[in-house]
Amino acid sequence: MSAPILSARGLKKSYGGVRALRGMDIDLAAGEIHGLCGENGAGKSTLVKILGGFVMPDEGELGIDGMQIELGTPVDPALLSIVHQELSIIPHLSVLDNVMLGAREVGRIYRREPFRAHIRQVLDSVGLEHVALDALAETLPLAERQLIEIARGIARGAKVLLLDEPTATLSDGEIEKVFAVLRRLKAEKGTTIVIISHRLNEIFALTDRVTVLRSGQHVMTADTSALTNATLVEAMIGHEIKIGEIAPSHARHGVTPRLSLNNWSVPGRVAPVSMDVQPGQILALVGQLGSGADALLESLAGLQPAKGTLSLDGADVTPRNITQAYAAGIAYVSEDRARRGVFLEAPIGTNLVSQILDRVSRKGWILPAAIREKATGLARGFAIDPARLPHDVSTLSGGNQQKVSLGKAAALGPRLLLLNEPTRGVDIGARSEIYDQLRSLAEAEGLAILFYSTDLEEVLDASDRIVTFYRGAVVRDADRPEMDADAILHDILHGPEKETAA
Repeated sequence: MSAPILSARGLKKSYGGVRALRGMDIDLAAGEIHGLCGENGAGKSTLVKILGGFVMPDEGELGIDGMQIELGTPVDPALLSIVHQELSIIPHLSVLDNVMLGAREVGRIYRREPFRAHIRQVLDSVGLEHVALDALAETLPLAERQLIEIARGIARGAKVLLLDEPTATLSDGEIEKVFAVLRRLKAEKGTTIVIISHRLNEIFALTDRVTVLRSGQHVMTADTSALTNATLVEAMIGHEIKIGEIAPSHARHGVTPRLSLNNWSVPGRVAPVSMDVQPGQILALVGQLGSGADALLESLAGLQPAKGTLSLDGADVTPRNITQAYAAGIAYVSEDRARRGVFLEAPIGTNLVSQILDRVSRKGWILPAAIREKATGLARGFAIDPARLPHDVSTLSGGNQQKVSLGKAAALGPRLLLLNEPTRGVDIGARSEIYDQLRSLAEAEGLAILFYSTDLEEVLDASDRIVTFYRGAVVRDADRPEMDADAILHDILHGPEKETAA
């Protein structure tokens, strides 16, 4: 490799007794797309924060484009621009203003007009042609806010663009648009791009080289072409893991359905649906953004206005808001964990029991021993270190925050669990742990689980049954062994087969 565009040497960082980085070295070549992989807690986020100047390392040095960088000081965005996993969008500002946040070109007096044409071009390039520059960010769905984050990084024209889980909320069509933009930046401008992703198919589809971290240490850097899915996973977690197998279903047949929908619809978004879901069954709702699959899931939690009837164990409950859903035994986990999934500045233990305070209190007094006992059991179930229960959720990696969100919902002991993008930003090892715990709940307690996901690997790995959507209507309802990725993609991209005239 010729002289690297970015070179870091001996980066070390500890938080109390936790060693987040243990002498990390990394070199990035000019004009390459470089994957950065590792489990949650491997040190990726700490490395990113150090490279961007947001965290001061205990030791180490950094150079970018031949210049020595002062560590602990924000790096010039024209050298290195970072798109963080958690959104930094300001809801009440316009799309244009959000893209321009932090730009060096903005002086003491901010005049929008000189930037409009350039920002319009950048937004168009990431698939936001339909979004007005003056639209308020808070009016956009989560996926479009994620694309604005990516547009902000691209607009800086940085020599190194670092993307932390950039596609976690995006559909396959949107992902392909983003990938096309990244490949064009590499080819036409020689931009060096670093992508952190737990979706290994993205790593293999996009990157030239991959660096793996484990327990704060550099494990390997290799050409992507020299790796297989199995070797990459083993490097990340230190041992083999079985993926892609069809897990046994724990659906209980011959009994009253746990969930029954009768002509259930979301006006303007989902055509009437009638279906039954058995106790112990895990059902995936899958479709492109706007297909209605996510709207159906939200409507079951009372978050979308719906028509029709919803029954649990044969009794009509038909929730019209989230409070009624919880009272009926329906728990919901949002795809936006930072805003609607957890209390970031509260302890992990407090988060886990936050929806069942009546069960860990007596006569209005919280019982610390009861909280510890209940929170410890939930933590162990979702592979969260019980020793960290007193720590704030904000100290956890994104994937472990998602485990807290899931554990908090499971604490309710629901009859129906609804999950929106259940493992967004979660590494492959933690995904396996989450899937095992969900299956355990389904088997032991007869919990029915419905989840919406844009990740086809997740749909195939986690479900017993798959329902595909296209333009607001169900295309197919099939058991997992009858489906594969090609069949799902055909359904969600093209809809049902056209009937031909005899």
